[in-house]
Amino acid sequence: MSFAELNNLDKEKYIATLVLKNLQELGGQAERSEIRERILDSDEEIAQYANEVRVSKKTNSEWHPFAYKFNFALKNLQISNYLTYSRGNPSVQLTEKGINVNINEFDITRDVYDVSEAYWHNNPKRSKNKNEEDGDDEVNIADKYQEDFKQKLLKSISEMSPAKFELFSRLLLKKMGVEFTEVGTQISNDGGIDGYGYCRTDDFRTSRVVIQCKRWQGNVGSVEIDQFLGAMNKFQADYGIFITNSRYTPAAREAARAGTPITLIDGDELVRLVKKYQLYIYPVTTYELDGFYDTES
Repeated sequence: MSFAELNNLDKEKYIATLVLKNLQELGGQAERSEIRERILDSDEEIAQYANEVRVSKKTNSEWHPFAYKFNFALKNLQISNYLTYSRGNPSVQLTEKGINVNINEFDITRDVYDVSEAYWHNNPKRSKNKNEEDGDDEVNIADKYQEDFKQKLLKSISEMSPAKFELFSRLLLKKMGVEFTEVGTQISNDGGIDGYGYCRTDDFRTSRVVIQCKRWQGNVGSVEIDQFLGAMNKFQADYGIFITNSRYTPAAREAARAGTPITLIDGDELVRLVKKYQLYIYPVTTYELDGFYDTES
């Protein structure tokens, strides 16, 4: 049965299993966003599902069904002592139980959801059985702000003129340590950089790098990566950097690993780089109540 054919609870259980599996592959600790991205990269149906947006009947605000299930999957894994995390901290970490569990023998219903049922029964204000259509995904204020920022940034990038997108791309790549040559670097028809440059590492080694920056509707596939590999071979590049505001299909990621090294940067990674290098943005501070205020006593 495909992911799209699963009922709501089974979709959440499937996502919870992937959370545990990916955390083990990542060494037992990772940020929520990294876990989320690996899950979306591994399954095209889930990636499509993550793009779904609904409107809450209670608040009339937009919400994402995937975010709802992803966050409750994390919560149930925490309740059953497979992982741990805290409010305001994006890092998620496996417990000893989570480290030692054999995924091949893991029963998500028995080992997690049967265990967490008592918690939800004893915490009616946080009831897991609340109506999903209310759009309450139990994401804290900071997480909501970061998601809003990400969507606004990617929307803005997708609407840039070709000249503005090249300006943006040049600055980002300069911050990443790439020095462009003028030869072969131009504004392409889709508003991206198609050219090459040089990157010098801390040990003064210089590498030739080919760059492709593409604004894209839909996911970038293996065909685009194969074409890029051809350009890299033409310029005898040591490695390549392919940047998109979209996502890469699993086949595209596999193609990128098959030949000359390619660094793939998708929309999620692009957001992280913009924040890391502070490209035309400024930070703000916000606050959220901690667990002390949750109880009436």
